[in-house]
Amino acid sequence: MNSLERSQQLRDLHKTLDSKNGRSLTFPPNLELGFQEVYARRYHAHIQLAGLLGLIALVATAPWDYILTPGIAAATWKIRIVASVLLMTSLAYSNIEQSLRYQQLLITLNATVCFITVLLISERHQSPLSDYYAEGSILVLIVAFVVSRLQFFWGKVTAVIMSLCLAMHLARIHANIELATIQTFVFVLGLLFALPGTYLMELSLRQNYLQSRLLNLEHKSLEDSRLQLEILTSTDGLTHIANRRSFDAALEQEWNRQQRAETPLSLIMLDVDNFKKYNDHYGHQQGDECLRQIARTLSKFSRRPGDLAARYGGEEFVLMLPGIRQDDAEEIAQQLVHTLAALALPHAASSLQKVTASLGVASMIPVMSAGPEQLILRADDALYQAKSAGRNRVCGYHYS
Repeated sequence: MNSLERSQQLRDLHKTLDSKNGRSLTFPPNLELGFQEVYARRYHAHIQLAGLLGLIALVATAPWDYILTPGIAAATWKIRIVASVLLMTSLAYSNIEQSLRYQQLLITLNATVCFITVLLISERHQSPLSDYYAEGSILVLIVAFVVSRLQFFWGKVTAVIMSLCLAMHLARIHANIELATIQTFVFVLGLLFALPGTYLMELSLRQNYLQSRLLNLEHKSLEDSRLQLEILTSTDGLTHIANRRSFDAALEQEWNRQQRAETPLSLIMLDVDNFKKYNDHYGHQQGDECLRQIARTLSKFSRRPGDLAARYGGEEFVLMLPGIRQDDAEEIAQQLVHTLAALALPHAASSLQKVTASLGVASMIPVMSAGPEQLILRADDALYQAKSAGRNRVCGYHYS
């Protein structure tokens, strides 16, 4: 996601939070899809727990069939077995990735199966207590709405289905007015607690989702800004290669690394010959373009991890080469001189009529008694020798 898309999403989230959508149970389509996916994954374990509780309840209450009405225990067991198979099928399907999009429907179906099972078992009992067996449906209500994390819309659907099932149950058993009133009252009372709780829970989760998305996007925007600032502070604005600050930090790091490995660290310092005359003759704009071309050429020699091409200041550049010996570094510097000459950048104020450069090369195996500044001084001394010897050449630092 680029910064423009992220900024647009931030505006959309702020707009949603500030509008009535931020306090409702519906989001714009793009946000709604994201919320539903997060919700389904977050509460995936809840639907499995609810299904397991349903299975445990069906098995654990089975002995009551033999205690209350042993004559019809076989019939009630058939009901329990059918319900258990349906629940196990649902649990198995819920482990499939594609089932996440149908999670709320599965909860509704599971709750309906358990609710109807309780009512059917209650109908078959002939004990004086069988009418109150149906009150176990309230447990189904609690598990469906609370444990399964049923969303408000599906909670309303489930409530309607359960209400119809209860009405049919009361009609089938020809319940008297007293029994019908008690069972209806208890069921409606359960819904009056369950539905508002479901609504408030989902509303809170939706608002938390918006806040979480907002914080995440703002964090990423801040991280992008930090990276951009880091790039700006470590990159030379004209040539777009590393600047002096970035080079100093990298040199310190590589010095310590090569010291531990006891391997050499080489520097090539480059100075554009007669650059002041070039600027005076062609103008600063053309001078800037000349520096950019030299920087691009220098960057081509920074091939390995750890290599670094940087603008050291003005018309001076530096190439850091970890693990390279003095002789090899001088050979690379010679290749660089030839490559710059091959560019054939015109320089009317130069005796060679083209842009050239002088290069100084130094190499050291870092030790505790010295520092990276000593390597810079050696490369600078070698560069001075190259310029003093007539420019357009490479000089290496060697112990006198």
